[in-house]
Amino acid sequence: MSSRLFVRVGNVTIGGGAPVSVQGMTRTRTRDVSGTAAQVRMLAAHGCDIVRVSVPSLDDIPAMAALRHETAGIPLVADVHYDHRIAVAVSPYVDKIRLNPGTLHGDNSVADVVAALKEYGIPLRIGANAGSLPPTLRKDPRPLAERLCDAAENLVERFAAHGFDDLVIAVKASDARETIDASRLAARRFGHPLHVGVTESGTAHGGTVRSAVALGVLLAEGVGDTIRVSLAADPLEEVRIGREILAALGLAAPMSRVIACPTCSRSRMDVVTMANRIEVWAESLPRPTRIAVMGCEVNGPGEAGDADWALVGTATGAALYRHGSLLARGSADELEVRLRTDLGKDPTG
Repeated sequence: MSSRLFVRVGNVTIGGGAPVSVQGMTRTRTRDVSGTAAQVRMLAAHGCDIVRVSVPSLDDIPAMAALRHETAGIPLVADVHYDHRIAVAVSPYVDKIRLNPGTLHGDNSVADVVAALKEYGIPLRIGANAGSLPPTLRKDPRPLAERLCDAAENLVERFAAHGFDDLVIAVKASDARETIDASRLAARRFGHPLHVGVTESGTAHGGTVRSAVALGVLLAEGVGDTIRVSLAADPLEEVRIGREILAALGLAAPMSRVIACPTCSRSRMDVVTMANRIEVWAESLPRPTRIAVMGCEVNGPGEAGDADWALVGTATGAALYRHGSLLARGSADELEVRLRTDLGKDPTG
């Protein structure tokens, strides 16, 4: 059900059968050019395909011009609300604009924005959110999915009336179920590429669960061309989790993965600490590697055979396996060092 239409955001294609792209958003003040540029580059270095930057006012335009210079080659999106003049002014410095139907006002706004989008050859995302629906739709008794899609459709038609159709659509709610319903309806109603995600999903814990549920369902059904995991957390977590979701569904290249037992009274080592520690450095491995961290001999030998590498707790400490073959015995900490050293020498895992 992935869109047959497509848009290009810098060097990234959204829709048309292109791989699902991962988006993120900066947390810095836009006028802090050096800080914002550093965050954009950091997100891109960790697998973020498209980075969105909030542009609150016309006073931020000089910073966006400088940011474009500092982040050349990284697709940038300007997030604009309330004042369409910001969208017009920022168009020379970004690869896409995002507008919200609930915060775009003025009869001449669409014509002015279309002129700028056409001049600079960039697309537009129409992003309707449950929390900022246009006034006429806020108290409408119909299901939220219909109201979100109506809000997006109204703006689609206004842009189409000015001969502009280079669009991405998003219909988001903070509830996973409502996001699924709205995105399914949007996929049926629009032919444009879809940006999917749970808006304002919550903290790193709760927001990850809600985002994984909604995105997992939608992407498994073929709904969605680009995603964002919106969290009240470090922006790198958004990218990391988005990539994990795509990899789990076979929609992105496999990632290094740590398999760990939930632990019980049989555990011979601190599995939780060890697994979390290994997971952090395993993300930077040059090739996807499957590492098992098991507390005892009940599941350890089996996982050791299935994993590329396995660290298993034993009665005398721990054992390190590679493809099921025992390599060494010692303390868990010593063997973690051995594991890191061997993986560093042998990037094939």
